[in-house]
Amino acid sequence: MNLKKLNLPLIGFLQASGVISYCFFMGIFLWFANRLMGEPPEFWGVTLMLILLVFSAAITGVLVFGYPVYLVINRRIKESLLVFAYTLLYLLIMIIFLTALWAMWRGLKAL
Repeated sequence: MNLKKLNLPLIGFLQASGVISYCFFMGIFLWFANRLMGEPPEFWGVTLMLILLVFSAAITGVLVFGYPVYLVINRRIKESLLVFAYTLLYLLIMIIFLTALWAMWRGLKAL
């Protein structure tokens, strides 16, 4: 796929979708890991969570900042800022949508 043919809002949407998908799958992984393994020992639990934090920061950092940094290196600063802004905007919209969806599900579950 040639990224030059994609428009900037679509690139921002795809990047935001990647972050949301990664967080969703990490949530599923942590939920299942907790059910399967139970509570880890204190030292190892903290160590593993810190390693996971660093790994997750690296993955989401690449998803959010990777293409904008590439654009800055190629001296396309305006496009870089627009892609970054679109990514943050779509992330905010997705967070609001998922929060509303979760609240509706909790409301229906309480009935």
